[in-house]
Amino acid sequence: MVIRTKWFLALMLRTIFVLSIKAQYYVNSIFEDGLIQGKVRTILENNADNSVLLKTGLISMGAPTEIYKIFKLNNENQFFNIKDFSKLDQFAGTFGRTMKLENSICYYSMRDVNISIKNPDSVGWNYGSIDLNGNQILDIKIPIKPVNGKVDLCYGLELVKNNEVILWGIGIPPDRDPSVNDPYIQWVRLKKDGTFVSGPHYYKPPSVTTWAQPTDATLDIDSMMVMVYDSKNGGKEKYVLKIREDDTVETMALLSLGHADANENAKLCVTKDGHFMVVNYEPQKYEERFLTRINRENQVVWSESFDLPIGIVYGFNRTNVKNLFTNRIIETSNGDILMCGSNAVIDSFYIPKSNMKVLTSNSASSFIARFDKSGKLLWRHFLVDQHDDGKLNKFILNDITEMKDGSILVGGELGVKNDINRSTPFYMKLGPNGCFDDRCSHVDKWWYFPENIVSVSDPDIADHKIVLYPNPGKD
Repeated sequence: MVIRTKWFLALMLRTIFVLSIKAQYYVNSIFEDGLIQGKVRTILENNADNSVLLKTGLISMGAPTEIYKIFKLNNENQFFNIKDFSKLDQFAGTFGRTMKLENSICYYSMRDVNISIKNPDSVGWNYGSIDLNGNQILDIKIPIKPVNGKVDLCYGLELVKNNEVILWGIGIPPDRDPSVNDPYIQWVRLKKDGTFVSGPHYYKPPSVTTWAQPTDATLDIDSMMVMVYDSKNGGKEKYVLKIREDDTVETMALLSLGHADANENAKLCVTKDGHFMVVNYEPQKYEERFLTRINRENQVVWSESFDLPIGIVYGFNRTNVKNLFTNRIIETSNGDILMCGSNAVIDSFYIPKSNMKVLTSNSASSFIARFDKSGKLLWRHFLVDQHDDGKLNKFILNDITEMKDGSILVGGELGVKNDINRSTPFYMKLGPNGCFDDRCSHVDKWWYFPENIVSVSDPDIADHKIVLYPNPGKD
């Protein structure tokens, strides 16, 4: 209780708001005090009461095991911790969407990872639901037999038609040699109340001889689940697969991978008109990503990329960004496409305190981009944050959503300033242009956090200046 109170006070004292005459945009760090590592994994908007749910992963200094929390953020930017997950026996897949919201009920899915020596059959697929006050509605476990001493991963869940839930991940079929690490797509189907329907089911496309490891899923236009994965060996193809109501699987889209060495975990979005949005790779330069729109006939409608910044690095003119990883793709209310993810950066950055430039790099920076429905790039930002010595701070965006007012909410992991060993979960509200105000441009080389946070009077707000809240002098 003492630790939670300390965290909450630290949170309230570090809430930063950026105000303009158009809207209120802000950056907010959660639980910075007492963490080795923290990140926002999932953001969900609840339209019923204008609140937001944030699912976080936290590693505290006193307990180096990742735990998971679900927070409710109300429209007054107040936090309420509504659910803690056991730090010992549950694991949330990084790639998938392990939390869903429907009619003010939050559904979640996890799997055990620690297998008890005394009772190895005690592990299972955890499924539960809570209301937005944190009251437990359902908490069950579907037993899964360990294979070769372990249980493979659960990546997510989807709320599908017929009042059902599909839990999905990877697993090894019971008729396979357990000594061969040869995972298949795996899923279990339940009613939302936990009633068992079918499964576990296992599937691998007939032409795939290597791993079948899906890395994202979402709902199709008929409210059944579609998933995506890259087969980087053998067929070297990108699959979009659909699980039908009878648990058969249909290939909805199939693309040749531009470059099989790319190690991105594929992401998927289904648009209102039923098109599939995925990311592919440039054949000769897999660091360059192409957002690809595929129709229901498996035809590419368009495939577009965004430019990578160019600079002089070690005397050579080369790109400053590489190793892009897309973490989320979504469609906005007007049909635009938003995407976010992480990337590596190497460039020369100016240090105000020493009035000089230094060449520095970081493998954990981020990007956000917006395309219109025809594939035109509206803007893209490569996001960096600096320590006082000029080195780049960790800055990873894991999820993105559009708010009802058209603003953009992103969340992820932000390094603690001037401390390379710590990070905190954070979320950030931006304008529809991906900025704090209208003065930044999509042609800017880098997007920076505001360097100077100051407390100013009301007249300064109209001049787009920045406000620290609470103001220690009067609030």
